Order: sequence, then C-alpha cells, then structure tokens
Amino acid sequence: MKPFDRLSPDPARAALVVILAFTALRIVFAALLGFGVDESYTLGQARHLSLSYFDHPPLHIWLAHAAMKLFGTSWAVRLPFVLLFAATSWLLYRLTERLFGAPAGLWATFSLNVSVFFLASPGTWVVPDGPLLFCLAAGVLALARLFFPGEGEHPSVWGAWSLAGLAFGLAGLSKYSAIFVVAGLAVFLVATGHRRQLLHPAPYLGALIAAVVVSPVILWNMGHDWASLKFQAGRGGGKGLTLTAFAQMVVGQFVWLAPWVAVPLAYAGVAAFGLIRDPRRLFLIALGLPSIAYFTLQSLWSGWALPHWPMPGWFFVFPLLGLWLAENPDAKPSPAAWAKWCAGLAFGLAIGLGMIGATGLLTRLGVPARADPTLDALNWSALRPALTARGAGGVGGPVVAGLTWNEGGKIDLVIGDAAPVIVLGTDPRGFAYRQDQRAYAGRDVLIVALAGTYRRFEADLASQFDVLGEPELLSIGRSGRPELDLVIVRARGLKSATPRALASRS
Repeated sequence: MKPFDRLSPDPARAALVVILAFTALRIVFAALLGFGVDESYTLGQARHLSLSYFDHPPLHIWLAHAAMKLFGTSWAVRLPFVLLFAATSWLLYRLTERLFGAPAGLWATFSLNVSVFFLASPGTWVVPDGPLLFCLAAGVLALARLFFPGEGEHPSVWGAWSLAGLAFGLAGLSKYSAIFVVAGLAVFLVATGHRRQLLHPAPYLGALIAAVVVSPVILWNMGHDWASLKFQAGRGGGKGLTLTAFAQMVVGQFVWLAPWVAVPLAYAGVAAFGLIRDPRRLFLIALGLPSIAYFTLQSLWSGWALPHWPMPGWFFVFPLLGLWLAENPDAKPSPAAWAKWCAGLAFGLAIGLGMIGATGLLTRLGVPARADPTLDALNWSALRPALTARGAGGVGGPVVAGLTWNEGGKIDLVIGDAAPVIVLGTDPRGFAYRQDQRAYAGRDVLIVALAGTYRRFEADLASQFDVLGEPELLSIGRSGRPELDLVIVRARGLKSATPRALASRS
C-alpha cells in the first residue's frame, strides 16, 4: 500500500488514479505512434462490415468500424480500445479485491498497467486482445461474485450465469483463444465443490446465451468452408521437436511482459501452486494455466508461436502477484522501490518509443532504418497522392494491388476508401473474402510493394498480366528523411480472376 498512499488512503480511489494516469499515458502514446502492420490491416478490413472475418472473430473489427465513422483513420480510432482497457483494469481491481482484498487489488491493477504488453497492445492498439480481456474479466467477475460471495451477499445464480454467458460469448466474438479460459473454468467447477452448479439449469442458460452471441462466427465459417477455423488450427501444425522455438517462446513472453514484471509475476504464479487447496488461488490457476501451458508447449511441435498468444492466461496471474506484493511489503527488493522503477520505465518506454515513432529520431541519428523498432508503425501516407496522380480513385481507375497481406494492409489503410485494393500474393488473408475478385479480370492494376518484395515476385507476375510496366521508385519516411523504398508498377490486363499463388517464392 505504501507506494500509493499519496494517491489516496482508499485503495479503490488509488486504483482509479492509477488507471487514469495510465489511460492518459496511453492516449499520448496512441497519438505519437503510427499504425502497425496488424492495425493497418485491421482498419482496412473494418471498412467492410461482415458477420466475421478470415483472421479473427469480428468484435474488434466492428468496434474499429464504428471508431472510423467518428474519427476516420486518425490515431483517435484507438480511443475506444484505450478506454476499454481502462474498464478492464477496473474489473481486475474488483476481481482481485473480492478474492484477496483491496490492497491486493491495487497492486494487481498497477502491475498490469506497467507490463509492456498490456500497456501497449490490448491497452492502446486496434487488436482483438483488448475486447477479449474486457469480456473475459467481466465474465469471470460475474462468477466470482457467485462463487465467493461477501458477508450478507446473496447473488442470483441465474443473473451470474446469464451475465457470464453474455460476456464469454462476446469474448468468443473477440478471439478464438477465449476457449482456453472457459475450459479452465470448467476444470475449476469439476475439481471443487462448485460442481454442484452443474446440477442447476443456470449454467446451461449461460452456455446457450454464449452460443447465440458467438453465432456470427459460426455462420461466417459455415459459409466459407470453415476457412478461419482451419487457418487458426493450421498455425499449430507439427514440425517435430523444436527446442529452439520453445526457448524463443519462453523468452518472448518474458520480454513482452517486461522482465522486471515477468519475474515476480511468474514467481507469484508458481508460489500459488503451493497453496492450491485455497479455492481462490485454484480459481485463478485454472483460468490462467490452460492458455499459458498450451501455447508455450505448442511451440515444441509447431516450430513457432507468437509470444502474445498466452497473454490472456497471464492476465489472471496478476491477482496472485497483487496478493504477494500486498502480503510482503518488506521483501527485498522492496515492492515500493520496484513500483517506482516500473512506473518510470513504463512512462519512459511509452513516451520514448512514441517520440521515435513520430519523428524517426533513430534514423536521424544515423541508426539504420531496419534497426528502428517503430518502422512498422510508419504510416504510408505519402503513397495516397502518388496513387491518385496515377488515376487510382477516379471513375474507371485502376485497381491497387499489394503482394503480401501485411503490405496490402498498409496500402489499404491509405487508399482503400477511394480505390479497390486486392492482394495478389500467396497469402491474401482477408482480402480474398471481402469482395468478388472475378470483377477485376482484365482491369488495369497499380502494383505497390516494398522494393525487396517486388524483386521476389517480379518474374512470376509477368505471366499474370498482358503488360507489366517498369517499376517507379517512391521513398517514404519521417521528418523528410527517406526510410522505406516502395515501387509502383502499372500493369495492364489482369489475367487472374481471384487472388492466387502468383509466386513460387514467398
């Protein structure tokens, strides 16, 4: 508590101050940093409303669509995601307070917000993790009130399970990995005296509500040969034992969490196993462990995995860290000193990266562009006037084509409101599903790609057009300094009716 006494002697008020401070930081960070590859792709897809989408369920894309109606493609489309994470932080406080008391809730809330991943990705960016965590936290809190009522509380079993079903359904509309938290909940019910809940009809009403809420995802997949589910399931395909990928996955999680947060977080999680007979600790372990264990171990046989995949599991470890910090104020190093360092590093990293992203400072200091961690967040805004000068967006103008889904997302963000954008490469992702590509057969096309990407595809592209023009160079960057070389190629007579594997090399 001591580090937060200056904020307020009331832990709830102190938690609100912490949340407001980090929300303000995220708004500054959001305003400084351009859109990353995933965000650019998402915002382009969000122009086209659909029951669901190829890469992910639709909730974050629906939210982005609404934000774009208000803010266009400015940084402010991130505001709903920033505010949603502020609400998620408050839900975590309330959950931890119920399980372990208000001081633990305050520590858990602070720890969550100083973690690099939760500060940046679900807390600021237009990605599915933000809505996912909010919905999971809401559903779990509804059931925590039922499982662990306070003195004099008599929660409605019907109300708790109905709210949880709605929240978990919305979590399923956010990201497929919500299933791991729901599976952990089922394990907790079966393993404890709360299994008697399964004799009541309320949990089944909640399951029905969740199924109805998530039905757009099922309907979309049924109409598209289960493409999205096949894609996600295929990412865990076997490649034999790969210890290197496993090591990278473990290290990647610690880097994303921030090592100064990851070490005490992992310690608190492991220490909780020693007291697993406590139903409150078991509740959190059951919710968090399936995501962490599956995605970490999956890297052993898949050959790769992304370190942010297990993060919904780590989210439910933060109450355990909050409890440990509240119970050990005299630990060495001091939790109070640790809190000051974490807050300073979080604010310094966010403002520092934001300033680098806004100004291209590293490039100006002579650092090679490829070494700039913010280069992916460079908006390709200068591309729009170059394309409109070549007829894109005019009546009967050319189609604009990228050669990879991630470059296609960058292109789509800047011109997709004015001209149709397709992807002709081996991996078009959502571009293959949002419009009838056969309509573009025979059309003129402006191909846009990074110079290196175009060199890989050039030989194969020649056979896909009647005429493939010469590449024109366009350099883009920040503060007037070129950092990326794009090429624009005018091609006539598109022969392919749909996006297909135009290149044997990718």
